[in-house]
Amino acid sequence: MKRFLFLSMLVFIAVMIYVSVHEKEDNTPLPQKLEKTMRLTKMKKYHDDDYDYVVHYPAFFEQTPDSILDKGSSRFSFWQDSTEVVQNTFVEPNADSLTIEQAMARYASELHATHQQKGDDYFILSGPLHTNSGAISGRCFYAKFVKHRKLWFVQTLTYPEDCEQAVKRLKEEIDKWKIW
Repeated sequence: MKRFLFLSMLVFIAVMIYVSVHEKEDNTPLPQKLEKTMRLTKMKKYHDDDYDYVVHYPAFFEQTPDSILDKGSSRFSFWQDSTEVVQNTFVEPNADSLTIEQAMARYASELHATHQQKGDDYFILSGPLHTNSGAISGRCFYAKFVKHRKLWFVQTLTYPEDCEQAVKRLKEEIDKWKIW
């Protein structure tokens, strides 16, 4: 019996050494890992009770509790190492009764958008992310503004430039986002 325990222990140690020496470290860059995960993950639904809209977001994103956000807002995020992807929604009044064209021109200027797309009741803007002090190096935004009566329903996505392919599915979700 002692011999069996001794041999079992030796085999166990040998297997552990073999596994630790031959285990390959995954050196795949995070944007590529994120892209694969984004393709395979299930999408969750968030329903806003205040304005009755629905947003789809990746199951592995963390939801910020509604209690710390403004009425009609939601925030979902992914953070690992120096990579942060944030999906936001919010509702704001169309106090100036802007048309789609007028609002697109105003927000494109404010956000320094480099790409614009217009639909019947919405517009989409994208480009490098800016703050009051200028462009944030390596960060991008993608935003859809949907007009409904005297309100703008807005969904935004901010992400690192090197994650452009990884967020493709999220952009497609934003593109097809309908309020009702």
